[in-house]
Amino acid sequence: MSEFVDNIIVLKTNIFALTPVLVSFYKNLKMQENNVLLSYFVFPIVLNNTSKQKLKTIRVDSSLNKITKDKEIMAGFEERFDFYKDITNKCLQYAMECNYIKLNDDMSVSVLADNNLFTDAGLSESMKLASNLYKIFKKDVINTYYEFGIKRI
Repeated sequence: MSEFVDNIIVLKTNIFALTPVLVSFYKNLKMQENNVLLSYFVFPIVLNNTSKQKLKTIRVDSSLNKITKDKEIMAGFEERFDFYKDITNKCLQYAMECNYIKLNDDMSVSVLADNNLFTDAGLSESMKLASNLYKIFKKDVINTYYEFGIKRI
């Protein structure tokens, strides 16, 4: 049984399947200094079933408070943030090596190509949500970390 659970976790955290989700996040995000650090928020939000259901209606006038003030979304967020940290690093590295994204000198991310990415059908809802997160991530990186209560990376 333990081996089965380990295999499911490997499938759910596959960098080849998750990288398009991360690239879709940066596709619409406005360029700002240090926005590479926002990538650590993507997977804990878009791969969480509660977040996906509650954030389907993100609008341009939505604020970050829609996430940070919702107790159901924030329950266990720090653990999810820590869990996906290494996976996020690997996805960023893979995306840069495949020339999907570029890390600029000011630590901002530019999308170079997003049209030839393999997309897992099971992640389509997460990809759509990730591409809409730009509507919420309007604050600078430091204030975003402060609102989420994250004190360290």
